[in-house]
Amino acid sequence: MFFERVMLGSAVLAASMAANANYLTNYGDANINNLKAAMADGALHVVQLGDSHTAGDVMTDALRNRLQDTLGDGGMGWAMPMYFKGQRMARFGYDRHNFQPISSRTNKSEDYTLGGMIAKPQSSGASITLKAKKSEPAQKVLVSVRQNSPSEYFIATDANGKSVPVQADLYGQWQVVDIGDVELPLTLRSQGSSSVLGGYWAFNPNNKGATVSALGINGAELSYWNRWNSDAWQNELKAIKPTLIALAYGTNEAYNGVSGERVRSILTEKVEQIRAASPESAILIIGSPEALKNTAGSCGVRPSTLSDVQNAQRQVAQEQGLLYWDWQAAMGGSCSMKSWMNSGKATKDGVHFSGSGYRQLGNQLASDLLSLR
Repeated sequence: MFFERVMLGSAVLAASMAANANYLTNYGDANINNLKAAMADGALHVVQLGDSHTAGDVMTDALRNRLQDTLGDGGMGWAMPMYFKGQRMARFGYDRHNFQPISSRTNKSEDYTLGGMIAKPQSSGASITLKAKKSEPAQKVLVSVRQNSPSEYFIATDANGKSVPVQADLYGQWQVVDIGDVELPLTLRSQGSSSVLGGYWAFNPNNKGATVSALGINGAELSYWNRWNSDAWQNELKAIKPTLIALAYGTNEAYNGVSGERVRSILTEKVEQIRAASPESAILIIGSPEALKNTAGSCGVRPSTLSDVQNAQRQVAQEQGLLYWDWQAAMGGSCSMKSWMNSGKATKDGVHFSGSGYRQLGNQLASDLLSLR
């Protein structure tokens, strides 16, 4: 009987510990107090950049919903410039007429800003309509645009027929233009064919609540940022001033055999650039999750450099004084992917997660961030 009670007590304790587990480590982020103050004030903006785990906007939507349930709705966040095949946004939908999508994943020669995707009109009068997937209040919208001449601008018209010119101050370079408070759907119509769009930011007009912006590209590595215009993406971060910038890469690096040392070098460089652009933002490195190159056997076979990539990510967080979230530990550690597959929380490819799996992870990350308060 005593043994049974001990075992029962141990099981309850283990379950309690699992329920209250925290996978977030602060390695001395200089802006941790800014993050805590933002959560205390109910005015938090998280910008997550990453690969397909971010591009699907399922894990980030769970993070978004949990933070907004706690802190209030701060707005819809970032939207890609138009619909891109294989990409998803939880709160935005699109219509388009005569616009071409161009991604830094497949085209290395374009001039990209933050996010690495652009929408290019094929003629004057081309249009993109940005829609809300559910009823949304009015949003304060900023448009990322590269306008090449005074006459080559866009006209934005909202659901109430309010029309606003998207007119940049300077030409031939990326800028963020504030078009004020509008109601979706919002249609942008080109007045030429040489200016391009890089995305949209939508916020609560009263600047309160939590916002989570998901900027992901399927198949991306952090090195893709080298295909972007460095001045442009840094200026956009400077204009937006996120509270927390999360970097969620590593899966594709591991699959492509990128060394840990290479990951460490690129990650360090990007962290330093982010700090220069947005010096008051806290920075979070999200460690690469457990992933399998072959699902045979009890644990499967991990990509050869996955452990090196994960170690490099943590090392940069320690060296640079950042926040670090251990995604693999949140799954149960090494050799956990097979159990996630067997329980339906991960897909059969041993890389991606099901909706329920991503939602569990997003809720865990939200809980860990909120524990900082």
